Amino acid sequence: MRTTPSPGPRTWLLLLLMIVCLPRVALDIYLPALPDIAMALHASDAQLQLTLTLYMVGYALSMLISGPLCDRFGRRPLLLLGGTIYLVASLACSLASSVEVMIAARLLQALGGCCGAVIGRVMVRDHFDRQQQGHLLGYLSMGMALSPMIAPLLGSLIETTLGWRWIFLLLSLSAALSLLLIALRLPETRPLHANGQRHEPVLKVYLRLLGDGYFMRYSLAIACVYCTYFPFIAESSTLLQRRLGLSSLQYAAVFAVTVGGYLAGSQLFRRRSGRHSADALLGQAMFLNLGGALLLMLATRLWPEALLAIVLPMLLIMLSVGLAIPACQWAVLQPYAAIAGSASGLFFFIQMAFTALCSLVIGQLSDGSAGPLAGMTALASLAFALVLKLLRSEAITLKASSG
Repeated sequence: MRTTPSPGPRTWLLLLLMIVCLPRVALDIYLPALPDIAMALHASDAQLQLTLTLYMVGYALSMLISGPLCDRFGRRPLLLLGGTIYLVASLACSLASSVEVMIAARLLQALGGCCGAVIGRVMVRDHFDRQQQGHLLGYLSMGMALSPMIAPLLGSLIETTLGWRWIFLLLSLSAALSLLLIALRLPETRPLHANGQRHEPVLKVYLRLLGDGYFMRYSLAIACVYCTYFPFIAESSTLLQRRLGLSSLQYAAVFAVTVGGYLAGSQLFRRRSGRHSADALLGQAMFLNLGGALLLMLATRLWPEALLAIVLPMLLIMLSVGLAIPACQWAVLQPYAAIAGSASGLFFFIQMAFTALCSLVIGQLSDGSAGPLAGMTALASLAFALVLKLLRSEAITLKASSG
């Protein structure tokens, strides 16, 4: 199982960033090209929204399935299988002649590639001590922040120079390179004692985790805080390009600036994780998030056609999300060493399932204005605060008893 030599620290970081960030890039890189894709495939806005919604559904299902599978069969085999599915699905997207093919291919793209989001973080838990985990998760979160900043800009440049199909060809080439590097450089990290372990039924493991207050505190917290960010992803292309008149390149630039708040939050987590607990960092994120959501609602009511009325509050929200997401991941990785894959899979499934539901609701409410974006963001922000407050005492009791 351990025939591949262990890489150095920098190589580890680059490999982990690659497998965690590639599915995130696929979420955002095609957003500036949506109007052109709609024209080429004769698709409605609702149909194109499905390419995003079903990607999130596939993301969630991939996490739910890949967690226990990587506990049972190892990290490397699943990464190689998932990467192959992602490669084939990306090629199918590039060749799609109808929106139905595009929707199906996007679902498969997520089912295959998104296992890396779980397995990359499980490998961090397998291979590094607690202090190193905090630093690495901060770097991975920064990578996840940079991905949606760079991806739309890259997608816009490709779409304007070569056409939208080349966006998916680039994803295919990236997947092929990823598969090669995983095969050559990434070692298996599943603990050796797990090879002969008798595995508890997956459903029983999941039911036990769903009844664990500590686990649910951080799972629901990350789901809610991510849903304060996702409405911007879902609505921004139509809202900023069609209503406010931005070009695809201008939209990509504004998107990158806005998501810069996430990068700043991730950097803040990396600097503070050595001195503060996950709960302390989450408390700071909660106040930032509530403030940003309230400001977004007020600004878009007072100045509905103003770009800054959306961008400035979203910068504050993104800052809080960049701080909260790695804090939740850091906290939930600690107590579940024996079932790290299953726990991580269910944790991220809950996050993505909430996100897919958020996307469906946004799709139904979307009317071309900033109202649905602001309303859904405020609702998710309030839910984030309630989860942190209402589940706090139970989570601390369970944490103490597990230690």
